[in-house]
Amino acid sequence: MKNERSSVLPIAVVACALLLGACDVIEDPVIPVTTNYLEALYGPAPTFDALPANSAVKRVLIEDFTAHQCGNCPAAAIIAEDLAEVHEGLVSVMAIHAGDLANTDDDHFDTDWTTEEGDVFWDQLDFQANPLGRVNRVDGTGAFWAPAQWNDKVTEELAKTPRVALQAEYSWEAANEHLNMHVHGTFYDAIEGPVQLAWLVLESDIIDYQLDYSSDPAVVPEYEFDHVLRGSVHGALGLGFGDVAQGAEAGDVAMQSVTFEWNPTWILENSTVLAVLTNGDGYVLNSLEIHPGE
Repeated sequence: MKNERSSVLPIAVVACALLLGACDVIEDPVIPVTTNYLEALYGPAPTFDALPANSAVKRVLIEDFTAHQCGNCPAAAIIAEDLAEVHEGLVSVMAIHAGDLANTDDDHFDTDWTTEEGDVFWDQLDFQANPLGRVNRVDGTGAFWAPAQWNDKVTEELAKTPRVALQAEYSWEAANEHLNMHVHGTFYDAIEGPVQLAWLVLESDIIDYQLDYSSDPAVVPEYEFDHVLRGSVHGALGLGFGDVAQGAEAGDVAMQSVTFEWNPTWILENSTVLAVLTNGDGYVLNSLEIHPGE
C-alpha cells in the first residue's frame, strides 16, 4: 500500500480549486467527503506541466450495466474484462448494477449492489436492459451497445486522437483515512461545455451470489464481482473542471484537487478510483485510474 506523500500516474489531470460557490455539492448520505483539498493539513497541491500532444494517451471507458439476477451478465463481464486485458492500461471497466434484475430477494440475492450514481446512469439510457453497455458514451449518454459490439466501439475510440491529456497525483493518508487526489488536464482542441470531472469509486474481488446461465447450477454462490461501482466523490456527473468548466479552448489547462474521506466498508486494496472527464454532450473525453491501495 502506498503511504508515501504522493504517487504519480502517467496519463491524467488533477489539482485545482473546485469552483467554490459556482457549483452545488451533491450531498451523499453514506460517503462523507470534503469538497476541497485540505491544503492546511496536507500542504500545497502539486503542480503539473502541460503535456505535449505527442505524450497524450487516449483511454476508453466501458460501462457494463449488469445485475446479480441477470443470467447473461457474466458472459458480458468476460467480454469487458478481456478487452481491458488486451488493451492493458487503456481500457477501464465499470460494472453498474441497475434495473429490476438488480433487485434483492429473501433468498440468495440479498445484497443490494445498486447505487445512487448507478441509478443516474441507468436513467440516462434510451433503452434499459441487462446486459448492455456504453463505450465512452459515444453518440450521447442515452446510446447503448450490446456486448458483441463493445470490441468494435473500443477499437474505434482507441484510434481517435486525444483532445485532452490527463495526469494525476494522489496520496493515501492512513492516519485520517483520507485519499488526496489531484488531476490536471491539457486541452488540444476547443471543447464545448460544461466540462465536468467525476470521481467514481469501484471495488473488485467481491464474492457473492450471481445467476449465470452458463453454469450448472445456474446460481453461483461464490461469484467474483469486479469493477463494481460503489460510490463517488461529487456524484455521478461530478463537478465543473476548474477554469474550463464552461468550455475549453486549445491550449487551456485545468486542475482539480480533492480530499476524500474513505468509506471503511470498501476494501482499499481492491478499489479503484476512476476519474472521468466529459464534455457538454456527456461524451467521455478521457479518463484515468487511481489505485490507492497499491
